[in-house]
Amino acid sequence: MILRNSLADTIAAIATPSGFGGIGIIRLSGPKAIEVADHCWVSLKKLKELPDRQLTRGKVLDDQAMAVVMRAPDSYTGEEVVEFHCHGSPVLLQSILTGLFKNGARPAEPGEFTKRAFLNGKLDLVQAEAVADLIASETEKGAELAARQLSGFLSGVIGKIKNDLMVMRAQIEAMIDFPEDEDVQGLYSEEMSGRVEDLKNRVTRLLATFEEGRRFREGVQVVICGRPNVGKSSLLNALLEEDRAIVHPTPGTTRDLVDGAINLNGLPVRFIDTAGIREGLGSIESEGIRRSWEKVRSADLILFLVDRSLPFQEEDFSLYEKIADKKPLIIFNKKDLPAASTASPLTPLLEISAQEKEGIGELKALLYERLIGSSKSSSAELLLTNPRHKNCLGETLLALERVSEGVAQKISFEFLAADLLGAANHLAEITGEITHDEILGEIFARFCLGK
Repeated sequence: MILRNSLADTIAAIATPSGFGGIGIIRLSGPKAIEVADHCWVSLKKLKELPDRQLTRGKVLDDQAMAVVMRAPDSYTGEEVVEFHCHGSPVLLQSILTGLFKNGARPAEPGEFTKRAFLNGKLDLVQAEAVADLIASETEKGAELAARQLSGFLSGVIGKIKNDLMVMRAQIEAMIDFPEDEDVQGLYSEEMSGRVEDLKNRVTRLLATFEEGRRFREGVQVVICGRPNVGKSSLLNALLEEDRAIVHPTPGTTRDLVDGAINLNGLPVRFIDTAGIREGLGSIESEGIRRSWEKVRSADLILFLVDRSLPFQEEDFSLYEKIADKKPLIIFNKKDLPAASTASPLTPLLEISAQEKEGIGELKALLYERLIGSSKSSSAELLLTNPRHKNCLGETLLALERVSEGVAQKISFEFLAADLLGAANHLAEITGEITHDEILGEIFARFCLGK
């Protein structure tokens, strides 16, 4: 989806969530926002007579409402903006929109208000993407990371790296233009290698934060896996602190995937209870097991559950070998029952009782450490969260690698300058200084209407 590029249109949309509510907000933006809105506004003063950012009481289509005007360029979009704060009836809000459309506005597309803020220089592309992330945040940590990017922190870090790249490129071009100047030429032999390594290290450190940042932004999936009747459903219920899955002593009770999510220290974690994996079953349970294997393959982490109260089962070890490459956490369940007399070849990281909820706190701590790590980077000032940013930084690093190799081989300055420009351009793609309509379309199409 490619959004319209015309800034000559005046756009309108409902800015509050769909459904019924105490208040509903309609937002207009564009060169004729005040003029169009005035056609639907009834008060002692026209909107064009109102001061900026002052709520004023009046009526919109016979509904008691408040209106606020924000004139260009001091508005979210950088354009004329009007908001009507009305009663939150979907029918009423749609009627007001219809009136605005009849008087010259058109429906806003997803993310078009923020897109205009970007095109009018109120936000860069990183900040614009952070708006969508902030709206979609499921935890305080996710909201904190999005707010930090919205503040321009990441853009500032990217900008400093890009500026240092361009300074180095300018100095190399000076060496090209003044080959006889010994002071200028000295940069090549004495400084350039170290400066390129410093830039590579800064980009590498930033890239290293991506996996942690992505998990806070997108959340993670943890699959509970094991043979039938080891207590997977009981564990899911204990982790969620609610009776989500049916618990029954009959093997094969869970025939489809059952899931639920929690906020684990700011990390959105979705747990998936899978069908007990075994052989020689009917079509219904076999389909559940097939789906279980799909989730196992795509999981961020696997909890492999073993019943410690029963003698060692070859089926446990056979199943474990199939998922060993995923480095599952081996958890022994049913600690509240006497342990089996025969030892298991598998060594548990933790023993719990899902039924009695014993050890669940320790298990959550273990999960968090495995998913995020024991490092303190989660409290650092900056985490990279967006795959687009990661890809651009990856291309930047590749270009810097070429520069590093070129310096070592003492290749022509022109090639070094070209690679430095390429590295800088990839950074410019992150902030939107260099971009394409297709990329903008993909980014803003993910926004909600009204934002």
